[in-house]
Amino acid sequence: MTQEKKTPFSYEDLLESLAEGVIAIDTEMKVCVFNQSAEKLLEVSRSLVVGKPLGEYFRRNPRIAEMLKETLEEGRLFAEYEEKLFRRITGDTIPAGITTSQLFDAEGNLKGAAALIRDLSGIKSLEEGSLRKERLAYLGTFAANLAHEIRNPLSGMRGAAQLLARRIKDPAHSEYLEVITKEADRLNAILNGMLDFAKPAKLRKKPFNIHKALDSVAFLLNEPGSSFIKSYDPSIPEISGDENQLKQVFLNLVKNAKESLSEGGVIHLTTRAITEFHLVEGGSAGRMVSLEIKDNGCGIKPEDMEKIFTPFFTTKHKGSGLGMAITLKIVKEHGGHLKIDSAPGKGTTVTVYLPLA
Repeated sequence: MTQEKKTPFSYEDLLESLAEGVIAIDTEMKVCVFNQSAEKLLEVSRSLVVGKPLGEYFRRNPRIAEMLKETLEEGRLFAEYEEKLFRRITGDTIPAGITTSQLFDAEGNLKGAAALIRDLSGIKSLEEGSLRKERLAYLGTFAANLAHEIRNPLSGMRGAAQLLARRIKDPAHSEYLEVITKEADRLNAILNGMLDFAKPAKLRKKPFNIHKALDSVAFLLNEPGSSFIKSYDPSIPEISGDENQLKQVFLNLVKNAKESLSEGGVIHLTTRAITEFHLVEGGSAGRMVSLEIKDNGCGIKPEDMEKIFTPFFTTKHKGSGLGMAITLKIVKEHGGHLKIDSAPGKGTTVTVYLPLA
């Protein structure tokens, strides 16, 4: 008679080792299983949940209770049902895929129901990144073609307005022609921005002093109503990059910070040397420098944060919506990374990470 070989671990060990959250209920809708991953996903201790009615601690996630109830009582099974899960401590939500099943004993008697909860945050992030890249590639091609098509007739309109301005001496008519010329120049500036965004950058890298570049930007934008507080790390050596393009990055970010300020607002410019920094994309490590631009302005709305790098999205009355898209593009082309932290009424902090030479 052969002896059944025992497994080196128990079913409880297996349950606790799963990356997915597992919640099981009995026929009275009381929680009997709540594994470690379920605790982490929902930020609820099992000591508060096990043995209690399911609905008691799932008022902020009522769909879980509803799905398990339908599975238990009606035999309805859910497979990778996408739902937003509320987390008790942090107060945020995460996307999750929920699969349910009925539980039977060896005789086939219904004993309860179970839900398997899978965190989809990483998958959603990858999907959104892939879609964003495809959308940006399409918009880049579209922007380049559109800019070339518009530029020729725009130049003709501007030239005609200038010729008319020389012949017409009536001040009232001259004022209208001046408006046409100015608006044509504004459109041309937008077209140049579209082309800058669409075409691959030709970087002219050379060593330069990042602090001198920041000082020149601050001097250019230092007008009444705002002030700069500088905190530079003197140990930072020269960085290697295209100075003109990175100055454009600094100018865009400082200008945005300045425009968000009310009277008496302050902008902090801070630099730091970082010995080891792992980029989110690429996974490489190396010596980096961080530039932090912090303001105490109006901040950015959460719904706007998601679209801030989308070309042509702007909250400004006369903005083109290309500034932040071009800024991110230049930083990425230099092998850097850009991070934004903001909240309405609390100001914005933008941090640019750039590799040292």
